[in-house]
Amino acid sequence: MQKSSRKNSSRLNILLWALAAVLLGSALAWYVLDDRPRTMAAGPVDEAALAAGTAALDLNTATEAELDDLPGLGPALAGRIVAWREEHGPFAAPEDVMQVEGIGPAIYEQIAPYIE
Repeated sequence: MQKSSRKNSSRLNILLWALAAVLLGSALAWYVLDDRPRTMAAGPVDEAALAAGTAALDLNTATEAELDDLPGLGPALAGRIVAWREEHGPFAAPEDVMQVEGIGPAIYEQIAPYIE
């Protein structure tokens, strides 16, 4: 009976390793094949244009996609900004974006150089 138990244990180990390999392979394939842009903390904003003063986004006209590109923002916050703007009207000042749920001082500090 011990021989059968070892054989079953060995089969279980092989099955578990195979399952782990399939899951890891799937995750890796998803990461590699995902065509969404990956951005670092600075985001895809052109630093040269920012320095020249031409890269700032207007919070009152920016699209969700443009807002999503800002550092610290993702699709959910970008959508909330647009929804807030549609419900309450234009932002009077850039810091008014902190009235949007989920945007506090820390996120505002990240996006402030990129918005107007």
